[in-house]
Amino acid sequence: MTISLNDISTPVFSRSLTNLARLLRKANYQAQLKGYPAALLLQSRLYPDMFELSKQIVRAAEIAAETITQLSGITEPDFAEPLITMEQHIARVNHTLSFLISVAPRQVNSGAEKDFLLPPTFEEQYSALGYILFYAVPNFHFHVTTAYNILRHNGVAIGKQDYLGRPQQDDPAWPDLGAFI
Repeated sequence: MTISLNDISTPVFSRSLTNLARLLRKANYQAQLKGYPAALLLQSRLYPDMFELSKQIVRAAEIAAETITQLSGITEPDFAEPLITMEQHIARVNHTLSFLISVAPRQVNSGAEKDFLLPPTFEEQYSALGYILFYAVPNFHFHVTTAYNILRHNGVAIGKQDYLGRPQQDDPAWPDLGAFI
């Protein structure tokens, strides 16, 4: 059995972005219950030299979309709305999810023969498979994980299962990719 570029990218990004949107909705709800603006969370960071929550959310969405656009050659529609509120950040994540779902697996897989130069120096070159496995997915998960950690650090009542989401066997939208590994 073979595994494709689409198999290791789109479902991974989609599931984690879905979970991120749920985390943000929980954070928004809990902020309302506690009587403070959820926008305060968006300005929070773990350390002064790190990006704030807002940028972590945006980077996760951008990395997922950029990876799929580079593999498929399709241009993602612009997200022109300014990101100020928690609802707008959730909309940004959902916009990216809609884009990912709109790209056919064959279009993603068409990038299999491409080579990628990695930022920031653009001196390190990878195949499409290496780009996904060693750059795009780890970079994406760094930002999603950091967003989760910022929320936890600020007292949002979320846990590991919120980060992981539902067990994959309960999600009929995606096949059990673990069976391929």
